[in-house]
Amino acid sequence: VSQSRYLMLSEEPKDYPMVSIIVPCWNEEFTVSKTLNSLLKLDYPKDKLEILAVDDGSTDGTWQVLESFKNNSQIKVFKKENGGKHTVLNLGIENCTGEYVGCLDADSYVDSKALKNIIMYFQKDKDAVSVTPSVKIYEPKNVLQMMQKVEYGWGILLRKMLSYIGALYVTPGPFSIFKKDLFKIIGLYRHAHNTEDMEMAMRIQKHKLKIKNSHNAVVYTVAP
Repeated sequence: VSQSRYLMLSEEPKDYPMVSIIVPCWNEEFTVSKTLNSLLKLDYPKDKLEILAVDDGSTDGTWQVLESFKNNSQIKVFKKENGGKHTVLNLGIENCTGEYVGCLDADSYVDSKALKNIIMYFQKDKDAVSVTPSVKIYEPKNVLQMMQKVEYGWGILLRKMLSYIGALYVTPGPFSIFKKDLFKIIGLYRHAHNTEDMEMAMRIQKHKLKIKNSHNAVVYTVAP
């Protein structure tokens, strides 16, 4: 990336649009609190960021954790019967107020600059309907997790290259952001055998719309 390009993306956004982040939760009592706190620490105006945390019929203590956040003015909490991640995302989209909307899995954590860097891409390219982040493994400890760290590192490079040629094939669950109006054009999420993030990207490509990648918007996810 050229120095001028890097500086351009390091500038402050021209304005700060309203953004809604949906946090799907299913049996995430041990991680969701850290996920929500990472969103609350985003370097983004508090009155321009709303968080919708949705318990998808958890059988552990997830709902009790979410209830502890219900008095926070930035967070709305919902509880529903288990129906799968696509139903959680659709509930969030239908209840959010943001001009932009995205998802953060309840086992993932955002860097404080991630949202600001993604919004910069939307403002620099008005044709972009979605911007994806760079996903890294959070604190790898064993051999398998270290292997995944290497794999994810190559994935960051690959997705940036695919972004340049308009060939991104997945909008990852951890913190891909969309223009909300996009869903009026292509429809809401569909059940896709736990690959809703790939099905959505393919549908965007089918409509010949643009997905960009923000390599400097970092998200950390817990490896299996």
